[in-house]
Amino acid sequence: MTRSRLRNAVLVVAFTVASVLTSGVPPAQATPGEWTPDPARYGVGERINQPIVMSDGTVLRGNVYYPAEPATGEPAPGPFPVVLTQTPYGKDKGINDPSVGTTGMGKNPYLIERGYIQAIVDVRGTGASEGAWSFLQPVEANDSVAVIRWAANLPHSSGAVGLIGQSYGGLNQLMAAGAAGRNSPLKAILPIVPGDDLYRDVLGTGGVPNSLLAAEYLAVNLPQSYLNALQSALLGYVHGQSLDNLLRVLVEHGASLGVLPIGDLLVGGPNAYDSTYWAARRPHDVLADIVANQVPAMIVGGWHDAFQRGTPLLYSGLQNAWSGRPTYAPMSPDQPVTSRYQLVQGPWFHSTVAVEGVHPYLNVSKLALRWFDHWLKGRPTGITDTTTPLHSYDLGADRWIDATSYPFRGATPTRFYLGAGRSGTIESSNDGTLTGTPPQAGGTDTVVWSNVPHACTPSTTQFVLLGADQTPGSPLAPNPCVTDARPVQLGPDAATYTSSPMTTATTIAGPIAARIYATANTADTQWVVRVDDVAPDGTSKPLTRGGLLGSLRALDESRTWRTADGTPTLPYHPYTAASAQSMLSGTLTPYDIEVFPTMATIKPGHRIRVTIGTDDAPALTPTITQTLQLIGGVYQIHRSPVAASYVELPLAAPAALSPTCTDQTTCPVA
Repeated sequence: MTRSRLRNAVLVVAFTVASVLTSGVPPAQATPGEWTPDPARYGVGERINQPIVMSDGTVLRGNVYYPAEPATGEPAPGPFPVVLTQTPYGKDKGINDPSVGTTGMGKNPYLIERGYIQAIVDVRGTGASEGAWSFLQPVEANDSVAVIRWAANLPHSSGAVGLIGQSYGGLNQLMAAGAAGRNSPLKAILPIVPGDDLYRDVLGTGGVPNSLLAAEYLAVNLPQSYLNALQSALLGYVHGQSLDNLLRVLVEHGASLGVLPIGDLLVGGPNAYDSTYWAARRPHDVLADIVANQVPAMIVGGWHDAFQRGTPLLYSGLQNAWSGRPTYAPMSPDQPVTSRYQLVQGPWFHSTVAVEGVHPYLNVSKLALRWFDHWLKGRPTGITDTTTPLHSYDLGADRWIDATSYPFRGATPTRFYLGAGRSGTIESSNDGTLTGTPPQAGGTDTVVWSNVPHACTPSTTQFVLLGADQTPGSPLAPNPCVTDARPVQLGPDAATYTSSPMTTATTIAGPIAARIYATANTADTQWVVRVDDVAPDGTSKPLTRGGLLGSLRALDESRTWRTADGTPTLPYHPYTAASAQSMLSGTLTPYDIEVFPTMATIKPGHRIRVTIGTDDAPALTPTITQTLQLIGGVYQIHRSPVAASYVELPLAAPAALSPTCTDQTTCPVA
């Protein structure tokens, strides 16, 4: 063994021991409020398009950026840990261009200048890498294992590897950590706005395809990937690579343009349901493997993110796996937790969460340095010195809270019934009330099915270009599409139910469920449930929404979260073709609808509004088959003693959600 390899082996052992020790006993040398990042010490050197050979002979290519001596530009001796990003969007251009800011996808001088090697690799079939691409295809996880080993053996590497990346680059981190094995060089991951379940989170909400997101991916992301690949191949040809290589890229990468099952999503083929295709790409199902492989994870999510539903479930699944519980179960309020698995759930949308200067709430580079300094360098940064590893932003109070469990400890599921009468808060076709008292008499409200696209809704902002950031304080804010939802509440495809003004501040925190009893004149129904915060001036600020196709209303009891009395708080539907249930026109039917979670304090004088509607186009667009069963739908929402429609909201006094987060890395506005 060479001297350098021996030194690297010793360092890897040292870092591993340090990680194990610090995971159980917080280091005394640093506390969360005291840590400060190291100053920049190095320049940045680069090696472009380095080949990485996979087990089947496919060659992937990556860029390597390394700490350089400022005076000479020569590689600094190190050894340095490696931070690795794997992306389908092109490692050289597009969203990875450093000029657009630090996104968690591109070159990050902040980390490199502070003693990290960074590698950015085009995943199979994209950019300069060979092969054909398919969205998060299973072979990609196997590729990741080989790429991690390659990164660990780069010149001047210490042998310790961490993963960082946003969106797709967060999803493949989770799959890689699940496949890495117990003794991998992979020591920590930092997924930024990843998903838990691609079908339920974004592409098949309630069993209805998100055609807007699928079309955006097809129209924007895939062509960008292809153009990046073509550019890399042309540059290679100019610099002496063979014409065969250029032709190969044109054929292989061009074949990848249909890799999402867009056709199925539009016409109702097998993958319009939760199929084996989606199961093979479900990060939640590898969470137990991540824990078994002893890979710590710092997750960054957002209450307005496209994966709003998923990131809290990643947190609960990892914590459950660590404590020996089923990953799909709700956490117990008093179960032990570990700081190895943390979540920062902020107020941002998807696309600009990690771009510095767009909003004032988070510096991802600084968070990454602190996380990786601990796990990859064994330094006492204090990042694991917490007994409350869930850091969440309160949308209604401009505060951060620290918590342990999800669902949130201190939040009690509270039933609000759809009521008769008029609240007097909105000029709509149905201005109903929302009350804690069950109905004493029978009544119904009428909504009609519609699939007319709304140009300006929270959903369009959330999914068009994956949500331009609207965080308060951002130069992109405010956006009327996410500040006032009254235009989509007027009917006749929606019925509103509004509470009396809050007399004290009340926080909605966690998963939400609605049970709607209804009759319909069609063979199927479509439901969209929205929850808003209504200000005294009438502004109806959207907080969250959920949906359900009526024929897919069956529940998976093993994964449905319930209160002690059996009320669903997070309905889990199989969404498979086999689970579809027929419907008889005019038959009273209950529907349990999952509404995505949120955290928002409703101030005194403000009201809670629940809107029961049928239309969230173009974000949710039924397949052709579904549409034929929905056209002409007229639904009667029932509110009677025997069919009392309601929404179950997790409510807490603001003081019950404590302590207030004061760590200036994970909650810098506190």
